[in-house]
Amino acid sequence: MSHQLSRSLTIFRGTGILLNIVIGAGLLSLPGLAIQEVGDNAFYAWLLCAAAALPLVGVFILLARLYPNAGGIAFYAQRAFGPFGRRSTAYLMLGAVIFGLPSIALTGGHYLASVFPGDPNFYALVLMGLSGLPHLFRGEGVGRILGWMASGVLVSIIAFLLIGIGSIDFVHTSFNLPAFDLAKALLPFPMIFFAFTGWEIGAGLGEEFINAKRNFPIAMVLSFFIVTALYLAIAYISSLADLSGHYESPFIVFVRPIFGDYGAIGVALVATLIILANLSGALWGVSRLIYSLGRDGVLSQWFSKTYYDHPLRALVATLLSLVAVLLIDKMGLLDLKLMLRLAGQNFLILYGAAALALFCVAENLVIRVVAMSVIAIVGLLLFLQGAFLLYPISLVLLAALLEFKAAQKLGYIENISI
Repeated sequence: MSHQLSRSLTIFRGTGILLNIVIGAGLLSLPGLAIQEVGDNAFYAWLLCAAAALPLVGVFILLARLYPNAGGIAFYAQRAFGPFGRRSTAYLMLGAVIFGLPSIALTGGHYLASVFPGDPNFYALVLMGLSGLPHLFRGEGVGRILGWMASGVLVSIIAFLLIGIGSIDFVHTSFNLPAFDLAKALLPFPMIFFAFTGWEIGAGLGEEFINAKRNFPIAMVLSFFIVTALYLAIAYISSLADLSGHYESPFIVFVRPIFGDYGAIGVALVATLIILANLSGALWGVSRLIYSLGRDGVLSQWFSKTYYDHPLRALVATLLSLVAVLLIDKMGLLDLKLMLRLAGQNFLILYGAAALALFCVAENLVIRVVAMSVIAIVGLLLFLQGAFLLYPISLVLLAALLEFKAAQKLGYIENISI
């Protein structure tokens, strides 16, 4: 056992893992749902989200160059705001993934249950378990497997795009974009923005890159532009198709004219591949965060032990926590939409926290302006959340209480009972 991570990620493997983390369940349904809500202006909504996400991802690219660390955003917050910043952002991140990843698994479960007999929660549990299998290999082996999975996801999505193009009636289809309506384009913005989250989890990969200060930012940039190109292409082709009755599964509409009803089974299987890759990539990032928190004393040092340069303890703890949430959902005590809402909200706050950290540590005026623009975007979006903000507020208050207790224990604060 040791306390070190292997530096085994190349640009290719790192980009693959980031793609696995970002491309997930949202890609399978959001293009159609956006069209259902605002019609032809949905494509403009995707453009707006991509434009808004660019400076957000830019914040992580800039921070990654400065501080490639397994703690990711929690480490950035510590550099800017001290121990409380690290603990509060770590809790916000864990509070996001504890609901977000089970939601992704449930999406895959519903896809499988739509074409095979069985319960969606059962399929979700199977998917969660399978997503952990690649992590049984050593660090370099995991990176290689996730890189292959990312390649499979990209090939599958591109195949769907080509099938979608092949199903278009070029003679009777108008390819002119509609008049831009800002009010309509903004309506599905919060929903679509969920598809542009994931880089805040991927920020914890920096410590495992070869030549991290050079290769990690390159992988971040490549993953962003690949993701954006795929999203915009799918959104545009979806706008040309007749999705009536299938807004939640546009890929089925692409496939059915050519392959018939059997295409639905293919869509479900490919959706399973995408979600497995998404879950495996996210497990990599989250387990590294828990490992770093244990290593630095924010969580129990038990989580900081590695086996063959791999944080298996942190990984197993993450998996068991996610399985527990799926079981609670099976009992009817949780709601999928609520889980997605809470997870997306926390991820948005984390973007803002990273931007604020960058503003505090950066000395360049241009970088500070970028950071302030991100803070403004996040603030505007959070204004619309209402009572749902009680969840992240409670996590921050918990972090404050535990940090106070930790300071008392170390003798930094007089022993005042709370």
